[in-house]
Amino acid sequence: MTLKGQKNHYNIKFLKGYGHSISVKNSKIILKSNHDPFSEPEIEEWFVKNMPYEKIVISGKGYVSTEALSLLSQNNRNVILLDNHGKPVTFCNGMMDSLTGTKYRIAQYDTFRNESKCGYLRKQIISAKKESQLKLLKLIGSGITSLPDRESSAAIIYFREYAKFIPEKYGFHSRNQSSIRIAKNDATDIINALLNYGYSVLAGEISKFVCGIGLDPYFGFMHKTHTGFQPLVYDLIEPFRWLVDYSVYKIANNKEKRNRIKLKEYSYTKDGTVVIEYDLIRRFLELLERQFSQERKYDFRHGKKTKSGLKSVQEITVAKVMVQNLAECCLQKKLLQV
Repeated sequence: MTLKGQKNHYNIKFLKGYGHSISVKNSKIILKSNHDPFSEPEIEEWFVKNMPYEKIVISGKGYVSTEALSLLSQNNRNVILLDNHGKPVTFCNGMMDSLTGTKYRIAQYDTFRNESKCGYLRKQIISAKKESQLKLLKLIGSGITSLPDRESSAAIIYFREYAKFIPEKYGFHSRNQSSIRIAKNDATDIINALLNYGYSVLAGEISKFVCGIGLDPYFGFMHKTHTGFQPLVYDLIEPFRWLVDYSVYKIANNKEKRNRIKLKEYSYTKDGTVVIEYDLIRRFLELLERQFSQERKYDFRHGKKTKSGLKSVQEITVAKVMVQNLAECCLQKKLLQV
C-alpha cells in the first residue's frame, strides 16, 4: 500500500464495506474505507489536484456526497460504483459541454440510423476483438491461431481454451453469464467473479472517454438492441477485454504465493454465488491498473515518434484514441482505427 503523501503508481483506489464514504471537508476529498468491521476505518485526505488516484471504485453500502462527485468530475477523476458482485451500478464522470461535442453526438445519431455504416463499425470492432483474443491466447501459450467468424462461436472456443490455462482448483470452465448485460445470475466461481470486476472497471474507463468527448453512451452500433448498460461503451470495450482476461490469468498463476488468489479470500453464499474479500479485489484491481499502463507501439498523432513512425502508448490511451477515432469516423473525417 502506498503511504500517504507519496505518489501512487496504481492510480486507483478501492473502497468497500459498510460505511465507506467519499466526502469533502475543508476543500479536501475525504476517502473513508471500512472494509473490516473489526478495525478502525482507513481515512485519506487529499486536495483533489494532488490526489494520486485517477479512478475510485466503490462497492457495497456507503455514502458519496454530491459535492465530492462534482469536485471529482471537474478534475477528471472517475468514480465507478459497483454492486457487491462486481457488476456496474453507475459511472460518474464529466460530460463534454461544447459545440464540438454536439457535432459528435449529431453525427453519432446519423450513423446509428445508417445500417451500412453500423455494419462497417460492427465488422471493425469484431475483427479487432478476435485479433485481441488471439493475441492473448498466444501470450499465455496456446497454439490456437484462428477463431470462427461468428462472434458467439469464437467466444465459446476462446474461453474454452483460456480455461485450460487457469488452475483447476478455481473451478473455471467457461464464461457463465453474458459479458455485456447486467444479468440476474452472479458469478459461481472466482475467475468469473474477477472477470466481472475487471470488465466493469474497463467499462468505466471507456465511459469516461465516451462522455468526455461528447458521445452518447446509450447509442451503440453492435449492442444497440440489448437492454443492458450503456451499449456504446460495451461496443468499445470489446477489443480491450483481453487486458482483463490477462490480468485474471496472471493473478491466478502468480509465481509468488502471497500475490495469487488464495482459497481463503473468497467464499460462497447458499445459492452458490461467490463473495470476494477486500484484499483480493484490491490486489486484482491494482494488477489490472498496471496492465492498463503497459505500453505498446501505436500510430499516435501526438508526441515524439520513433523511426518507424509509431509511438509508445499506454494500452488505456489506445482505448481513448479509439473513441476519438470513432467520433471522427461518424463525422466522416477518417476510417475507424482500432
